Amino acid sequence: MQRAQLLAALSVGSEIIRLHQLTHELGLATQFDPVLASVAQGNSSSAAAHLARLDAALAASTATEPEMQTIMWARASALSFLETLDEHALYFGAGAQR
Repeated sequence: MQRAQLLAALSVGSEIIRLHQLTHELGLATQFDPVLASVAQGNSSSAAAHLARLDAALAASTATEPEMQTIMWARASALSFLETLDEHALYFGAGAQR
């Protein structure tokens, strides 16, 4: 595994853990589950589409001040995840074949 791929996998793994926790906390776990399924299937374009929908749902959320901080952390994680998938689409797209 190349160094860049290893770092990308670590980054995505960290964001998966973070988003799993945050979406459960915000009651949006059902919006995150399709992201996980797509990544597990090696379908990075589908995962990206689901992440974009999750980000839109987070952006549309109205919440109290403490929840807004959680929403912002979740959006940052989703965007980081999305960027890494985009930069390493070939690697993550081949994941189900490995």
